[in-house]
Amino acid sequence: MSPEHSLSSESASKTAGAWRILIAAGASAGHLYPALSFAECIARQYPLCTIAFVSSRRNGIESNIAPYQCYLISIRPFSGPLKKLLQAVYGFIKSFIESFFIIEKFRPDVVIGFGSYVSFPILLEAALLKKHILLHEQNVSLGKANKWLSPFADAIAVSFKESEKISPRCVFTGNPLRASLTPKNRKEALGFFNLEDRFTIMALGGSQGSHRINNEFSQALSLLDSQREVQAIHIAGRRDYLGLQKSSRYTTIKHRLFDFLPQMQWAYSAADVVVCRAGAGTIAELAYYGKAAIVIPYPYAGGHQRENASVLAKHNAAVVIEEHELTAVRLSETIRGLMDSAAERQALEKNIRTFCVSDGAARLARLAVRFLS
Repeated sequence: MSPEHSLSSESASKTAGAWRILIAAGASAGHLYPALSFAECIARQYPLCTIAFVSSRRNGIESNIAPYQCYLISIRPFSGPLKKLLQAVYGFIKSFIESFFIIEKFRPDVVIGFGSYVSFPILLEAALLKKHILLHEQNVSLGKANKWLSPFADAIAVSFKESEKISPRCVFTGNPLRASLTPKNRKEALGFFNLEDRFTIMALGGSQGSHRINNEFSQALSLLDSQREVQAIHIAGRRDYLGLQKSSRYTTIKHRLFDFLPQMQWAYSAADVVVCRAGAGTIAELAYYGKAAIVIPYPYAGGHQRENASVLAKHNAAVVIEEHELTAVRLSETIRGLMDSAAERQALEKNIRTFCVSDGAARLARLAVRFLS
């Protein structure tokens, strides 16, 4: 069953859904994929609506969001030395002015933010211009932009049940999933990678590619070398790909190495265990496919992934290893433990499925329509 993108006909107004929807999203997969999934969902149900995106000139996301119009603003992150901070302040002021003209030109009925510093100026301007504002938070706790913008929001859509307690305006919708993530038959999925019918581990280095995970996982494969019934799918990211191509020759375990894999539905469908970060998008996908996972949360960026992982650990929905505790030996031993205990794997699979919201895009679209009717 593919992620549900249908909407009920409970509300159809303004010339049968001829609304104007402005979406603000950063370029990272965690922000952009849910935004695109939402846009595709509501456009499918209401073909007369007009959708546009707002992002940073620095991100270069225009090619990723076709066929939607994309407005670009001059915002840049507030980090680094004094010179960069001054540039960021200038960029924010310029972005705030640009946002006024974008809203005046596009005249949105609702502005929807999916987090990231990119969303802040356009949503702040929308608040001052008395536009409807909807926020979507992917993580357990609100990111900085959503936290600062939350007082102006009509509603805050959250991806975890635990997040509903943040505010009375929080509404649990789940995290919108990509429509392409339709599960595949395991045998066909293994055939897609030319792999055999044996225990399969998938490692995800994250959208940026985690050097630590990539390094420890490739070494862990060497430690598992004697167990011929193991094979691996390793999606490493672009930074480490070439180096791993050379180092991976030191193991005789059958494996497939990628820098990036668009067809993730095949990889998830083939995997028995997944080694990954604790990003909200990854967790939503693990839950959708019901996969046992070894999760290594990214320790920085406000600690959001640690909080996500903590919720999984609380519900015995994943094995969590902190990055400072991650070694090839510990990782290989954890993998062996899951290989040897079908009961433990099945418990993890059952528990992670309780986090699954396959119709997250439709839920979010229904929430948006409340403010458009």
